[in-house]
Amino acid sequence: MNVQAIIGRIALAFKMTLPDRSLKFFPPEFTFRRPVLSLLSKEHAQSKECYLALFRLDFSHLQDEVSDEVWGQLQDGCRRHLRIAALSLLGEQRVIALHQFSRTDFALIASSDESTEDYRKELVPERLTAVLNDIKSSLEIGLAGSLPEWRNCLHIATGYVPIAQARSNRKIQDTLDEAYQSALAVATGVMTPQMKQLRGQMEHILESGTITVLAQPIMDLTSGDVHGWEILTRGPENSVLHFPDELFQFASQARLLTRLEFMVVRRAIEEIASRRIREPVFLNVTAVTLSHPLFLAHVLKLLEKHPPLSPQQIYFEITERHEVTNFRAMVDILQTYRKHGFRFAVDDAGSGYSSIQLIGELVPELIKIDKSVIQHVDRIAIKESLLKAFVNAAREIQCELVAEGVEREEEVDVLFRLDIKMGQGFYFAKPNVLLHEHERDMFKETKARIQHRRGEVAS
Repeated sequence: MNVQAIIGRIALAFKMTLPDRSLKFFPPEFTFRRPVLSLLSKEHAQSKECYLALFRLDFSHLQDEVSDEVWGQLQDGCRRHLRIAALSLLGEQRVIALHQFSRTDFALIASSDESTEDYRKELVPERLTAVLNDIKSSLEIGLAGSLPEWRNCLHIATGYVPIAQARSNRKIQDTLDEAYQSALAVATGVMTPQMKQLRGQMEHILESGTITVLAQPIMDLTSGDVHGWEILTRGPENSVLHFPDELFQFASQARLLTRLEFMVVRRAIEEIASRRIREPVFLNVTAVTLSHPLFLAHVLKLLEKHPPLSPQQIYFEITERHEVTNFRAMVDILQTYRKHGFRFAVDDAGSGYSSIQLIGELVPELIKIDKSVIQHVDRIAIKESLLKAFVNAAREIQCELVAEGVEREEEVDVLFRLDIKMGQGFYFAKPNVLLHEHERDMFKETKARIQHRRGEVAS
């Protein structure tokens, strides 16, 4: 036995005597002890929400050309940089463990203080997702510095999923493995057995209609009244497909997106009619569904069943779930809808080039500015400059603006100062069931708050 092997055995024997908390960073696999499972079990015992973030090293078509020496350097670098980034961006308390599943798959197991009862669009809390994306960026930078000759070939695929609660050590192992497989499916887009099971759930949702329609108000920042409602969708409770990102993303992967959107629009119009909503309503629809030869007839037939509603009341909010590939054809399609009185909004403006191209090509009646622009717009000068550019662009093409994702009073003040007419976000109200007009007492306080802040800014 050589010296290195002897040193390795001594080091392993020493680690076996350490407490679990001292082995949270890529612990060795002991025969009789699994530190990662113990650490996760302790967090679950405190009723904490736990999540698995998978960071997968991917060289795509060059995968087989990477030498064992490079793989060794990559694994060492990934373990080192992931530990640095996780501690720096999440903090010691929220990092439960770091674990390596294979030579390509590295996992961060973390806890979150955010409640899963919050209405949000992601299965993983939004703020945690943002931090995990920052960790990914830090990891990419670190690895590029370590192996600069490979930096243009290496891609880090990610998958972020919750880890279900468990009551026994065996089940902890099962739930960790299930979380890993789910994260791997997200990262690779491969139809795993878990994904096939999800398809069955999706088909059941479509057959049984087990979705819930919610609405978030869009506030008039001049009067303080409710200007309109964005209709939002939730899948079945306690399901991986409960939140919209997962529901619609998987429907797209399973080629069931159009069926889902037909059903959502039908349910939304029924809810709007039953609550006698008079304000404008915003329905999220992909370009794929707008292009469907039967969709316009489907919507017009639904409106005929509910005479108080009219096409003039409805904005179709074009989402980026599917990219528009033929703008000339899409312009013609939109003109057909507009002849009936429907209007269009472009969602997530400012989040990427595609939304800017949508605005330029489709000339919508309304632009919804992405929350990434609005968040901390009072602190980051470049964001305010971008917001001003949208104000000027909207003025040029004579369309309306809505600022999305407004959460702080200081952000609202910037909207007042730039004379942006409408806002939407948790600062005003969270998504909820649609309300009859006589049930809206809660918005009196919101109206008073908007008018007071507007007066303060003006003075």
